Amino acid sequence: MRSPSAPATPAVPHVGAALDPGWRACVPAAWLEGWRPEPFALDGGTTEVVAMGAGEPIVLVPPLPGYKEAWLAVAASLARSHRVVAFDLRSRFGARPSWDAMLRDFERLLDAYAPGAATIVGHSLGGALAQRWALARPDRVRALVLSSTFAKVTNPPGNLYARFIEQPLLIAAQRLLPDAPARALARTMARHGRWVYDTRCDDAMLAFVRHCMRHTTAATAGSAIALAAAHDTRATVARIAAPTLVLVGEREPAFYPPAARELARTIPGAELRVSPGASHLHPLTNPQWFVETVEEWLATLPAR
Repeated sequence: MRSPSAPATPAVPHVGAALDPGWRACVPAAWLEGWRPEPFALDGGTTEVVAMGAGEPIVLVPPLPGYKEAWLAVAASLARSHRVVAFDLRSRFGARPSWDAMLRDFERLLDAYAPGAATIVGHSLGGALAQRWALARPDRVRALVLSSTFAKVTNPPGNLYARFIEQPLLIAAQRLLPDAPARALARTMARHGRWVYDTRCDDAMLAFVRHCMRHTTAATAGSAIALAAAHDTRATVARIAAPTLVLVGEREPAFYPPAARELARTIPGAELRVSPGASHLHPLTNPQWFVETVEEWLATLPAR
């Protein structure tokens, strides 16, 4: 026990995007199999990592705003035949958000949990980091899965209403409305396949998505948005040498299907697969298809 005169040990700041733990009440118990987060030291603080399973490593890089829980529905299934690593992206920076800082974090994490070459799976913003890692360290990438991601953020013609009116209003409603009207609105959006929702979203999934919206701070979202806006690999993505699988949901918002086709067209030898009936959250809403598609594709690659 510390004596009254001893100096207090300063708390180590948490610099990763941390989701409020109430999310556990929203998801099926099967998703929690092996899900035991542990702290991991980065420059300036810590983040959380989940590592499970054994075999060839698969590193799951999450979307905006950076919560590893975006991979809950697929992690345990992938871990039956692979060493699966998922982690929270950095959301606090010493200065402005920086892709260089993200790459340093990624290298430190992979050195600890997946030394050598690994399969890197990135969704949305996580796919941007996966591209940058494949370009910077091709020796550390056995295979690349780019899920619902982009070489550069654009806003297609006809998408202004959905992007700048519908989406902000929906987020505000999910954050501020009581449970019953918020759920009714989310059900309507899912029924019509709007934004990140699709008809595969049951009430548990809608509650999980709402929990994420309600507990994401403006600072965490702002850091991730700044990184997405600064990402542009159009001039370099054709240099990716790793075998690449591009995934996208059939009912994604207007920006993502052409972005996926651009990546599949530009990266040499890349293959494109479409998650049937699913929108932007397809690793959560169509997880069996996601796992089967990734594993079947990996099985076609030459043994190392």
